[in-house]
Order: sequence, then C-alpha cells, then structure tokens
Amino acid sequence: MTAPTWKWQPASGLHVKDIVLIAQDHFQFEIDQIFTPCATTYSHNITLAVVNQFYGPNHVLLWAAITPEQRVLAYTWAIRGQRAEWSDNEMIVIRMAHVAMGLSARVRVLMIRQMFDIWEDFARRCGVAIICSTTMRHSQSVFLRMHAQAGYDVRGSYAYKRLK
Repeated sequence: MTAPTWKWQPASGLHVKDIVLIAQDHFQFEIDQIFTPCATTYSHNITLAVVNQFYGPNHVLLWAAITPEQRVLAYTWAIRGQRAEWSDNEMIVIRMAHVAMGLSARVRVLMIRQMFDIWEDFARRCGVAIICSTTMRHSQSVFLRMHAQAGYDVRGSYAYKRLK
C-alpha cells in the first residue's frame, strides 16, 4: 500500500465532521478523565474557528491535511493575540495539533513537522515573533523532542519559539 497523499489547506465547514472524529477517535481518551467531552461543543468551536479564519485570516489558523478524496488526515488550530501574564509580547498559541493515529509513525512525524512550518508561516504573516505550543498528552516526550529539534525552547509541557 502506498502512503496517502495530502495537501494542507484552510479547513472549511465540510471538514468539521472529520476534524471532530479525529479528536474523538484518537485523542478523547487523553481528556475524558478530567473533562466531559462533548462533540457538539467541539463541532461548534471548530465551526467558529472556520468562520473566524475566513473573515480574519491573520487572527485564526485552522488548517487540515486533506486527501484527494477529501478525507482529513490531520489538522492544526492556532490563534494570535495571546500574551503571557508577565509580558506584553504577543504570541501565536497552538490550540490543537492532531494527526490520525492510524497513519504510520513516519507519516505522523512528517505531518507534525509540516505543522511547525505552517505555524511559522502564520506567525510571520501576522508579524508575531513568538509561538507557544503546549501538550497535555500522557505520552508527550516525542512531540516535545520534535519541538526541540525544530528550535523550540521546551519548558515542561510548553514549547516556545522566538522567530528571527
């Protein structure tokens, strides 16, 4: 079987259902001991992100890796306008970086690296110098190590990068 092909593009309303399914199928177990997941709430929030991205492409980023058959393999969601409590520096904050776990490890790693590029392109387009990516996954060492390899300063489950 050949590896699936995909193209990263802004998510649309047509992709909301697949995005929610990826979150439910592969990542819901990471939160359901703490939060009560609600597919309707997540669908609503993803739909708002799609609309906000359409009307404010320099404020919200919600991109998906789409196959030629219109299947979503991964997605990433970021927002700008966030600040640390101790600074006036604006940050791009990564809300989600999800990849379908049924893909090979090699493909998942490639997609995460592509997400890093998408985040940096978004930050540069917005004129924001700092990116903040966090994780609450149980198994986070590989994800955070990938951040470090991409030039992020990893502190606990937070990874920061100041663009030059």
